[in-house]
Amino acid sequence: MQKNKYKYVSVGAMVAVMLLLGLYMWMTYRAEVRDISERAGNQLPWAMFYESYNRAEILSQGDTLSLPELRGNLSLVSSVEGMNDVLSHKYHSEVSLDTLSQFVDSLLSVVNLDRNFTIMEVDHNGKILRSSNDLLTPTSLKTRVFSIRRDQSKGLQLALNNPFPTLARRLSPLFFASAIILILFGAILIRLLRYLDEQQKMAELRNDFSYAMVHDMKSPLSSIIMGTRFLHSGKVDNKPEIKEKYFSIIEDEANHLLALVNKLLTISKLENKKLILNKQRVALVPIIDDLVEKAKAKTEKPIHFTIDLLAKHVMADEQYLSEAISNLIDNAIKYSKPDAIEIKITSHPTDKYDVVKVRDNGIGISKDDQHIIFDKFGRAAIHEHNRKGGVSGFGLGLNYVDQVMQAHGGKVTVSSEIDKFSEFTLYIPKNV
Repeated sequence: MQKNKYKYVSVGAMVAVMLLLGLYMWMTYRAEVRDISERAGNQLPWAMFYESYNRAEILSQGDTLSLPELRGNLSLVSSVEGMNDVLSHKYHSEVSLDTLSQFVDSLLSVVNLDRNFTIMEVDHNGKILRSSNDLLTPTSLKTRVFSIRRDQSKGLQLALNNPFPTLARRLSPLFFASAIILILFGAILIRLLRYLDEQQKMAELRNDFSYAMVHDMKSPLSSIIMGTRFLHSGKVDNKPEIKEKYFSIIEDEANHLLALVNKLLTISKLENKKLILNKQRVALVPIIDDLVEKAKAKTEKPIHFTIDLLAKHVMADEQYLSEAISNLIDNAIKYSKPDAIEIKITSHPTDKYDVVKVRDNGIGISKDDQHIIFDKFGRAAIHEHNRKGGVSGFGLGLNYVDQVMQAHGGKVTVSSEIDKFSEFTLYIPKNV
């Protein structure tokens, strides 16, 4: 539930950032559109002035009306409006859109704006009365209307028919930066969500691990408690053989618990790089022979070992290497089939490593489980299935092997097929 809350918050934050960034980009886009429209619109009155001025000079020759009187001290827009109004009523002369287009083209080139444009003459309702060309499109960017009549009945309007190259040139840095920000934020969010999933899975595995550990420790503890109570009862005081048997059971179960605790402590030290290994040249043959004898003594099933050691010596800490191989043999026995157990232990040298392999004819390991069996909590994830199948333990063995190999500067790998075999390979570096 806590993880889902963090997920919702993270996704909500991502959506909020995208919305804010999108809003900012939209507002910037609108601001750029307004700026281009205003810059283009600022050129139209000048072009209108030049065009009307030229017409007035031609039409008013010999007339008592002078151009300065037409313009007076009015603003540019008012002057253009006044001149065009007089020229229309007095001389019946209308704006030449072709001549006006030439002036607009020159002015737009000066301010570096797109010169694909259309000039329109419109009425007071905005209806187009005539235009300089047929290039006008629904996406054309229009300026405001500039009146050419004092009664505001007519006006001229400029439309940039393809403003997008200019917009793209001005907005591309912003869009590129925004895209980078979104990609980075998205990558961070995905990483965060994966991290939350991993933490959730790890928490579940820890819970399963704790349950498995408590469950599997409960059996030897129960045996110890029952054995001590039975011995305290005095019922076997006159039966030394039975009494010795119960003492042996209690001692074995206590040693079993102690071994589990020591294994946990060793793994913790290995993980925190606090365990110092005493690496030296050790003989494999006596180590393997000792482990084989112990395995045969502890196993009730018929078991057969095949030993082929081409690498006779390795550079390792004898105690931890022996425990690592012992764990692999124990696993081979635990996950064996009901019939006879076949375990093959081999070794051979390579250029960089002395390789030790432990192969069995057991139930095998699935491809999915092969990816997690060396994790500290890996066995906990599949513990219930294994426990129901009669396998005890909670998966410290293979993690222990992995940690020991890493401490030696080597590694452990697994190859397996369901219902056929499992083969674990230890790579022990030759250098100290």
